Amino acid sequence: MKKVTLIFICVFGIIFSIRSQGNMKFDHQALPVNNLKITGDFYRDILGFKDIPTLVGTKYTHRWLANYEGKEIHLIFSDEEIQKTPKQIHMAFSPLDFENFIDHLKKNKVVYTNYKLEQGVIQERKDGIKQIWIRDPQGYWIEINSTNQQ
Repeated sequence: MKKVTLIFICVFGIIFSIRSQGNMKFDHQALPVNNLKITGDFYRDILGFKDIPTLVGTKYTHRWLANYEGKEIHLIFSDEEIQKTPKQIHMAFSPLDFENFIDHLKKNKVVYTNYKLEQGVIQERKDGIKQIWIRDPQGYWIEINSTNQQ
């Protein structure tokens, strides 16, 4: 009887463990930055994020922002030099109106490129999705694509 109970507990534990691993939801992306104001204002003014209450640190060490879905960016001040990341390490966002967003970038003098770094060029993937690449003021790569078109 003890063996049966032990086997039952082990099997149930394995099944529960496997099942719970597929229930992850994205919560936030934390980024070290050298200037909370400039980088935070970019996410607010260019990407449309809203400032939200920062639950740790102070306004001098942390700035939290969220998009309309509630996905958060946590900017954390660092006075150390922050290494540039390759383009393969990036975040991707999709505006409701891709062409309108391109106009918004132009009005705000935000440089965009295709993946090959050709300035002002919009690329199209094999599946028809349009993409551009921008960098935030800290130098982090951001892909903007048209997957959210309505």
